[in-house]
Amino acid sequence: MKSTNVLSVAMMLFMASCCSTTKTMTSKETSISKSLYETNWTLKKMHTDSGIEEVNTKAFIKFDEAKQSAGGNGSCNSFGSTISVEKNTISFKNTFSTKMYCVEVQKTEDTYFNLLGKANRFEIKDKTLSLYQNKNVLLEFKSE
Repeated sequence: MKSTNVLSVAMMLFMASCCSTTKTMTSKETSISKSLYETNWTLKKMHTDSGIEEVNTKAFIKFDEAKQSAGGNGSCNSFGSTISVEKNTISFKNTFSTKMYCVEVQKTEDTYFNLLGKANRFEIKDKTLSLYQNKNVLLEFKSE
């Protein structure tokens, strides 16, 4: 009788574990997620219709996992956004920024914010974060 009860409990536990819907991240996903959130990313390149533009300003972005947000500086203005990240997809919503006008970097900053809003995927290789719109690279950042 005891062995039947033990066997029944074991079977129930096995069945429960098979039916579990809890998603666990792979170690690769965890590693990517950690490096995304635990890094200050400096903007280095912007890919536009007119080509690749090297960026030599103080523009950066930092991601906050707990708040599901991103924030940084566009070269002149500070900005923030709520984000949604799942595996290697990303979206930026409700993006806001301060409204100073800086003649020497305004075009770069406007392009940066515009491209950020189009991003839907990211990739981290070595110390480079690339934001994509589908298969097209939009922005490239280096970790500090």
